[in-house]
Formats: sequence, C-alpha cells, structure tokens
Amino acid sequence: RDGQVGAYVIQVTPRVSGPIVDLPVKNNQLVKAGDVLFQIDPRTYEAALAKAKAQLDQTGQGVSAMEKQIEAARAQVQIAEGNINQVQTALIQAESNVFTTKREFERQELMLPKGSTSQRAVDQARTAYQVAEQNKVSAEASMRQAEAAVRQARATLAQQRAQLGQLGEDNAQVR
Repeated sequence: RDGQVGAYVIQVTPRVSGPIVDLPVKNNQLVKAGDVLFQIDPRTYEAALAKAKAQLDQTGQGVSAMEKQIEAARAQVQIAEGNINQVQTALIQAESNVFTTKREFERQELMLPKGSTSQRAVDQARTAYQVAEQNKVSAEASMRQAEAAVRQARATLAQQRAQLGQLGEDNAQVR
C-alpha cells in the first residue's frame, strides 16, 4: 500500500499547429519510436498549398506579361530607329533643297542688273530659298525629336528588363 511507481512524462509538441482529427493512442499506452501519436487536419495545409500554387501561377502570368511588355518595348525601339532613317532622308533632302534654291536665288540676283530676269523672279527665288531654310530647320528639329524618341524607347526597354529581372526559374518573383 505504500508502493510508488515512477514514470517519464514527455511533452509532445508538433512542428506545425492545427486541429487534431485523430488520436490513436490511449492514456498510459506504451509507444515506440515511429508510432503515430496524433494526426493533424491536413485541410489547413492543403488550402495553404493551393493558395501558394495560385500565387505562383499568378506570378508566372505577371512575369509572362512583363516579357510581352519587353517585346513591345523592343518593337518601339525598332520603330523609333526606323523613324530616324526617315527623318535623316528628309533632312538630306531639305539640305539639298536649300543648296539648290540658294544657288538659284544668287543666280537670279546676278542676272537682275543685266536685265536678264525680272524683280518678280528674284523675289520668288528669295522666297523659295527662305522656305527651304525653314524646312531644313524643321527637319533638324524632327531629327532631334526622333533621336529623343529612340533614347526614350531604349530607356523604357531597359526599365522593363530591370523590372522583370532574370528569366526562368532564377527570377526572384517566381522564387
């Protein structure tokens, strides 16, 4: 009647928390290593896994959208560079027109004192020369604008690339 029993009491704590759905052991039951002591409801973790997969899919779609934006930015760079070629051609034509109209104006001025041309022809040549000079100034402004558009398109492309980061599995957003 004065006997005593000694027993080890061990606290069991799971690595994860959640509601217990099954408790297959009884009080004072002898257990061995590897025996299932309790089962935690897996629905909580399955829902968390499904949510994580959905977020991964959404991130993948966002990365794909960014890749498409990069393609669009590349196209904008190509368009801007093509515009430069057109503007360069217009500038060359304007410079050529200035040269031609200036020579005609100077020729008309030389012929006026000799009576070989009229004042009206000289005035028309002067006006044509002035218009050609203004067209050249406009073409130069268009050239500066086209160069600025190329720089802006390249900057946008670089910004899109920076936002995306690395491609594939190494992408920080996907990881």
